[in-house]
Parts: sequence; structure tokens; C-alpha cells
Amino acid sequence: MTKRKRQNKPTVDDDNEDDQMDISDDGTSDEEEELEDLTVDTEFEFFDPQKQDFHGIKRLLTQLFSSDAKLLDLSELTEIILDQPLLGSTVKIDGEGAQGDPYALFTVLNLGVHKERSIFKQLRKYLLEKSKEDEQIHKILNEVLQSDNAGIIFSERVINMPVGIVPPMYKMLIEEIQWAVDENEPYKFDWYLIFSRTFREIESTLGSEHSGNKKKKKKPDTLSYFHPEDEIIEQKSDFIFDFKFTQQQASSDSKRTFYDFGVSTAMRLFILRGDKLQAVADELEKACQ
Repeated sequence: MTKRKRQNKPTVDDDNEDDQMDISDDGTSDEEEELEDLTVDTEFEFFDPQKQDFHGIKRLLTQLFSSDAKLLDLSELTEIILDQPLLGSTVKIDGEGAQGDPYALFTVLNLGVHKERSIFKQLRKYLLEKSKEDEQIHKILNEVLQSDNAGIIFSERVINMPVGIVPPMYKMLIEEIQWAVDENEPYKFDWYLIFSRTFREIESTLGSEHSGNKKKKKKPDTLSYFHPEDEIIEQKSDFIFDFKFTQQQASSDSKRTFYDFGVSTAMRLFILRGDKLQAVADELEKACQ
């Protein structure tokens, strides 16, 4: 099932600008000419979540929750997402009905509608446990999580997907929410919760190639986002809550690689009032023009 209203599809030029080049007398190079020939224009298409996307969507959710994914029933969460195909989007490059996995996911689920499902009980317990040392956030979260008019947005994409796909996904979701509300479906949200993966540079544990010994190098403790659009969501949020993963020392090779190169990953939760989602979408569209 394709999107009810197809958007203009962003394209991306995939250039490698890091290669060393030998410049000729006219200021160009053979390598430059070859790279121009290798430029790839990719058309990203937006679709409703489809049953064949199960494993791809679950993989994106696993990436979102990182080392804590094993604490949550992401199979059930994926099934719930697939059960509401007219709300939310996936992004593919190989056309409708293709077997390829989606490269991005953007959707919202009603906490009140699904409050008795085990995955949402797990999420409530997970977030309340994480926030118990912050009295204000804990109280706010408890109220929002018990509300029948709170939506939780799940947004994730594979590495190197262009941020240009994000404004159309926001625009489509807002339109779909309005269509659902017009049909008296339970998608009029007073609050939104949005998960965001973050990272900080820490002391590196890599060894010195000259001495052969471990050498710690101090780096600035600055929080950064995996997705640049989260900077705009931060500006519009009413509350922000940072927390570490329970399974902080993950055993996977990818997580160890982050840590070895002096990067510590964590999670940030944005809490914003329902009427601010449109403002987020407007700012994203301006930023990507």
C-alpha cells in the first residue's frame, strides 16, 4: 500500500570527497572526471509499513534502543506498527512491494490505546525506572505515560541516510494524524514522546602506535546527536530527559568499536506538547531548503 499522498522524493549525490587527487595543469584531474561519472542519484520512495517489512522495521527499532533492545519485546512493537499501516512511513529505494528492507521508519503509536500490550508496559516500567532519580521528570513522565492522549514517536534510519527525507516524513505523519482525527480515530495527542540516540566523546582507550602502550587522550565531553534534526526537536521540547542504557557495556562488536574510539552512547527522551509537532515540521522544512 503506497502513501495516500505521495511527496516529492529527495535525491542524494553520493560523492567521495576525501580521496587524494593529482591536479593537472587545467585545475582538474582524471580522478575528478571519474568521480563525476560515479555520482549516483538515488530516488527515495515513501510507503506505508507493509507486512514484508517486519524484519527491517525490527532491525531499525533494535538500532534505536541499542544495547537495551534485548530488554524490550520489539517483535510485538513491530507487529503493532504494522497493524496501523495508514499512519507512519517507511523509506525504500526499490519500489512498492519490493522485498528489500526499509531504510527508514517514522511512525507514532497511541500509548492509551495500547496500554495493556506487554511492550507498552515494558516501556512504561523502563522509563519510570530510568527517571526515578529526577523527581520532576519522573512525575511528568508518570502523568504522560498514564494519559489516553499521548503518542510515542519512533524515528530511526540507517547510517548515511540523508536528513532531507525527514521533513516529508513529518509532513505526511501530520496529515495522516489529521485524517485519522477527522474520522474520529484516537490520534489527537496532547503529548508526544520522542526517543533520540546521543553520544559523547570520552577518554580514548586506543593504544599509541608509537609506544605500543595504552594511552588515554582527553576529549571534550560534548553531547551530540546521531540525527541532526534532533537539534530542532530539542528547541521545541517542553522537557528533556537523558539517561544511560542499562546494558551499557554491550558485547557486540559495533558497540565496542564506539567505546574503543572514545565515544559513549546514550538516550535522550524529548517530551513536547501535541501542538508543537507542526512547529517542528516547519523548522525542519526550513532547515533542509
